[in-house]
Amino acid sequence: MAAEGNPIGGQFRGTYRNRLDAKKRVSVPASFRTVLAGQGLVLRRSSKHNCIEAWPANLFAHDVPAITPNDFNDDEADDSYYVNYADTVDAVPDGEGRLVMDEGLLRFAGIKDSIAFLGKNQIFELWEPQAADDMIEAARIRMQERAAARRAAIANGGAA
Repeated sequence: MAAEGNPIGGQFRGTYRNRLDAKKRVSVPASFRTVLAGQGLVLRRSSKHNCIEAWPANLFAHDVPAITPNDFNDDEADDSYYVNYADTVDAVPDGEGRLVMDEGLLRFAGIKDSIAFLGKNQIFELWEPQAADDMIEAARIRMQERAAARRAAIANGGAA
C-alpha cells in the first residue's frame, strides 16, 4: 500500500556508492530497488545542483504538470516543459538492477567512474562522490547554523 502522498509507497534513504562498468552501467542500491518495486525511472538534470535527479516514473507523472493549450504562449511554461520533458531520460533497471547511464547526464554531474546515490525521500540523486560528500557536509553545517540562530532568537525572547 502506498504511503499517503507518496504514490510509490516508500522512501529512498541512505547514501551508497557504486562504480560504473565499461558499458556505463551502475547497480542501483538494493534498498532503492525495493522502493521502486520494478518500475522505471525518469532521470533529469537537477535545476539546483550539479547532480542527476532520479524520479520513479509514476511519481514524475503525478508531480510534473501536464501541458495545457494555454501553455503554448507562456515562456515560463515552455522552459519548464523543455526541462521536464525534452531534457529527461527514461531508465529501467535491468534484471540485475543496473541502469545504463546517459553520457550527457554523467558529464553534467561530473561523474566519471563512481556514483554516489543519495536518498531524498520520494526521489534520489546521483552525484560525483566527492561532490556528494561536500554537499552533505555543507548541509550539516547549514542545519547547525539555523538551529543555533533559532536557539539564540528564543533565548532573546523572540520566536523561533
